[in-house]
Formats: sequence, structure tokens, C-alpha cells
Amino acid sequence: MALKRDEGQKPSLEMMEDRLSYNGLNISYGQIVEDCNRDLIWPYCMTTYKNMAKDASIAPALNLMEMSIAKAEWHVRIPEGYEDELRDKAKFLESVMRDMEQPWNDFIRAAATFSRYGFAPHEKVFRFRNRESGSRYNDGLVGIRSLPLIAQDTIASWEYSEDGRVLLGLKQHKNIPMGTSYRDLKSFDQKVFLGRDKFVLFRADPQKDSPVGTSPLNSVYMAWRFKTELEKQESVSIANDLRGFKVLKIPPRYMSESASPEEKKTYEVFQKMLRNIQNGDQSGAIIPNAYDELGKPMFEFDVVSVMGQAAHDLNAILIRLRKDIITGILNPQLILGQEGGGSYALAEALGGVTSTVIDARLKEIRDQLNHDLIPHLFDINGFDTEVLPYLEYVQTDSVTLDELSKFIQRVASVGLIKQDAATANWIAEKAGMPIPFDNKDTPIEEVREQLTGHTSRGGDGMKSAGEGTSESVFGEGDASIGNLENA
Repeated sequence: MALKRDEGQKPSLEMMEDRLSYNGLNISYGQIVEDCNRDLIWPYCMTTYKNMAKDASIAPALNLMEMSIAKAEWHVRIPEGYEDELRDKAKFLESVMRDMEQPWNDFIRAAATFSRYGFAPHEKVFRFRNRESGSRYNDGLVGIRSLPLIAQDTIASWEYSEDGRVLLGLKQHKNIPMGTSYRDLKSFDQKVFLGRDKFVLFRADPQKDSPVGTSPLNSVYMAWRFKTELEKQESVSIANDLRGFKVLKIPPRYMSESASPEEKKTYEVFQKMLRNIQNGDQSGAIIPNAYDELGKPMFEFDVVSVMGQAAHDLNAILIRLRKDIITGILNPQLILGQEGGGSYALAEALGGVTSTVIDARLKEIRDQLNHDLIPHLFDINGFDTEVLPYLEYVQTDSVTLDELSKFIQRVASVGLIKQDAATANWIAEKAGMPIPFDNKDTPIEEVREQLTGHTSRGGDGMKSAGEGTSESVFGEGDASIGNLENA
């Protein structure tokens, strides 16, 4: 029933905090039935994704995406203005990342599988930090033992509240020991329930707030199906071309219904012989050297070539489908050079598309860790959770050092870079160099003392020939026309 209020009356908190809408997700007995294609309906889609991931066009794109996500560097940051208050908490969070049973990068690589399957749930396994539990520390605080991936193909169902608005958790199939008898299997609890607070969930494009997200493989499913079928036909055609088409000529009476038993048996022998030759079970044929009343051979065996010009260019069709697949998975730079085309400018543009996708995936991981895992960790330790340190990533290969140096030189030449500790730290971080200043509020005088003072002097403008054009780029007479980077 809709809530009513008198005109001019302010709505109460109770009226505003109750949710009335639904996300519209189609759920049936814990199954997500959003897609109209059964092969893409969860959980049946897991088998489809596994088969697609074995494709020679899809596998490199998926692996490149996951490796690029795992390559990012992660750092603990403190909100501005809380450096003194949260410095110890930030060091604690850093120690937790180093104290896990699995390396942090392994966890990120496993989490990156949500870019393949659409989602990746990771169980939160905590422990007290003491020697008995295997921790490196002995301070009695609660740390993270591990963040294991709950394998996507082992999830049996998603459990929701009665009104369908709140995700309560998931049920996972247990590993049933081999050799378990049917009698024991009936009494074996085959599923385990994990509450929503027990796992952190990474998702790609979660339409309708779906727990399984949206796999990028969905958009290329039809192209993959067509390509797979055409490749099968191509292999059959090649095999037929190599083997040729066998032709055996015999008198018509051997194939007629009125043929004698001996003639029918002879016809069956020749049929079997052709099958054996086509299947490679027989290397040759022995046929009677018999002639009819006109002197023509009664039995003739020949191999006819079936090679010819097809109505459609199958190779061109397959190339088009491969391009559609790679582009659909948002790794278009993998196409460059395969057909002799492409340029540096195009490679840079396509690489930017992939970098944007990788950045979006990293943001999903970062946001879930900062929104779910870190508050949970600090809460069970009894820490204040109003303001927390947070995790931030750095894409080490988002730009090359050559591109970075050109950018810095060009904007600095027109005075658009501020010479302070924060800027110097940012440049060093992007270049993978040691951070020069521990405190970003270091006075500008101290910063300038540590900087080299060398500049390209690209902002001095163009000078006439002879005015220092032969000097070093760090010299007093350097002109921008003499510096190719600033030309």
C-alpha cells in the first residue's frame, strides 16, 4: 500500500527508509534466469564460458586482460587531513596484506577472473595474529588468513530474502570424496551456505544488481558459435580435398532390387570397401578385371578431386568473425598486424580502449575492497570505522616512460606543472622510481634543493639561428626549435 501524507506535511524517516522498488532480477529457485539463450543462463553458462575460453581467438584476449589487472601495484593511502591520526592504521593494513597465506598478487589474479565469468566471490577468512595461527605477527589483532576464490562453477544457488530485495548469501557444492557409496551419499550434506558478510563479491557490469554480473563473453557468443561451426566445416572440406572423392562404377543390375543374391552380396562388398578406404582402414582396392559384351570394363574405380572455387570466401568470413570476437572482448589491439594492417596511431588508440577497460575492472576491485573488506576487518578489531585508510592501485603500464616523459616535458615547458613534493612523488610513482618525499607537504624550498634544476627551456619561444641553437638542451641558449621533443 502506498504511503500517504497530508499536503504540506514533511515525510517521516520511516516513510523514506523503506524500499518500495525491486531490481527486477529474474530468480527461480536460486538460479539467475535473465538471458533468453539457455547457453548463457546461469549456471549453464559456466560450461559455455569454459568452452569459449579454450578458443584460440578468445584465450589470449582473456589472459591478457587478467594479467594486466594482476600487474597493477597496490598501495595503502590515507585520506587527506588524517595523516597523523591514521598513520598506524595504515601500517597495520599494509602488514595484513603481507601476512596472508597467499601472496596479494595471487589474490588479485584470482579476483580478475570476474572479467571472464562476470563475477568472482572470495571468502573472507580471518585469524588472530599470533605465532600459533601461523601469522608473522604476535600482536593479538585480527588479520586476514586468506581470501580464497569460491570457484564460480561450484556455486549451486544464490539465496535472497523473502521479498527478493536482499542477497543473503550463496550455496556451494561440496567436494564429494571419491569412492563415496550411494548410501553414504544420500546422507552426505552436499552443499555449504556462506552468508553475504562471509565473502566479498567482484562483478562486471552487474545489470539489475545481478550477483553473477555480465560476462564479456556474452556479447561474442553468437560470433563464436558461427566461427566454431565454420571451422568444423573447413576441416571436413580440407579432409575431403586431401582424400578425394571415391567413385566405383559397376553394372546397374548389381544395385537393382531384382539382383541375384550373389550380385547383392558383391554390391555389399564394394560398399564396405569404399567405407574402409574413406576411413583409412584400407589402402587400396582389388576389383575384377571383367568386360561386358561390348568390351568395356564392368568395374571401374577412380578418385575424383573435389577442390574448386567455393561460393563464399570461407577464410575471409572466419577472419571477420575472429575480429568481431576480439573487439567484443575489448582487446582490439590483438588484431593489429595479423592481416598486414595497422599503424602506431591506431595501436595507441586501440591500446587506450583496453586500458580503459582494465581501469574499470581495477576500480571494481578497489571499490569492493574499500567498501566491504577493510571496514569489516577494522570493525572486528574494534577500530573506529568512521574514517579509514584505503587501497589504491597504480597501472604500471598504463603509459610508457617515453610517453610520460614527453607529456611532462611539454606541459612543464609552458608552466603547467607545479614544483612541489606531491607532483614529484606522482611522477616517480608513475615511472616506477623511489618516492623522493615522505611528506607531500615538504616546503617548496626543500623540494627545489633536491630537484636537478635542468629544464628543456621549451617555453622560451623560437630564437633566430645562431642564438644558442648548438647549445645543450640544458644550456642557457637552448631554443625550442633545436629541441626535437618541443618542436
